[in-house]
Amino acid sequence: MEKLTTRLEEILEKAKTADKKSCKVTLFKQPVKYLVHPEAEITEEMEAYLFTADFDFDIDGKHYVVRKVYATEFATESFEAKLATRNLANARLKDDYKRLKDAGIEVEEKYFEE
Repeated sequence: MEKLTTRLEEILEKAKTADKKSCKVTLFKQPVKYLVHPEAEITEEMEAYLFTADFDFDIDGKHYVVRKVYATEFATESFEAKLATRNLANARLKDDYKRLKDAGIEVEEKYFEE
């Protein structure tokens, strides 16, 4: 049975005492619409994307899933701003890969692309 946990920190704690541990990562750019509050100066919906990763863990025979959002990109941003957002998401993702490897969890590193 799949268990959903909300924090990577919980997995890192479990991994400290686990004998068998593995991880697979799925990256996706999830479209969302931000609804602006009517009292704000901008009142239309804003199209955006969430740079998101699903981490599927097997820790001593138990399955866990962690979903983490690394950055938000707005459709109206310039090319340079979008590139900076993707680079930020990848830098944060790289930090988490290091934390996983330090906990003894092997993972194939994947990064967000255009």
